Amino acid sequence: MTDLARAAAMAFRRATSNDAEAIVRFWQDSGASMSVTDEAGYVRRVAQHPAAIFVLAVAGPEIIGSLLGTFDGWRGNMYRLVVHPRHRRHGIGRELVRHVERAFAELDVRRITVLVEVDRPGAMAFWSAVGYPRDEHVIRHLGIIRSRSVSDGS
Repeated sequence: MTDLARAAAMAFRRATSNDAEAIVRFWQDSGASMSVTDEAGYVRRVAQHPAAIFVLAVAGPEIIGSLLGTFDGWRGNMYRLVVHPRHRRHGIGRELVRHVERAFAELDVRRITVLVEVDRPGAMAFWSAVGYPRDEHVIRHLGIIRSRSVSDGS
């Protein structure tokens, strides 16, 4: 498929709770690292959350890219940038970032943090290339609360 045909067949839209199972499958099929909250119930919840800007790139019914942006009132955050391997290097990731940035601009977000796994050098290079240089002054600490889970039901 040519780049022009690919662009004509692709669209960007907000994720909905109905997309939850397909998003989890897409992440798994794309080789994304999966963690404790990467299950349909949590994806459904974030898709409905008013602070979430969860954008999908789709080609017909197929999800080919995702990016989750959130705003907590202090700063914007972006994570879960995933583009299916056979659709990479066609500007999809960059366009997902721009969609979230436009939504952030409407909320007057001035500072954005991006979470990138350290064992993904291609992802680190991508984020630097789109204007998000690595911050050498911050280290992330992570806690996981295991006492409650979100059901797969609505």
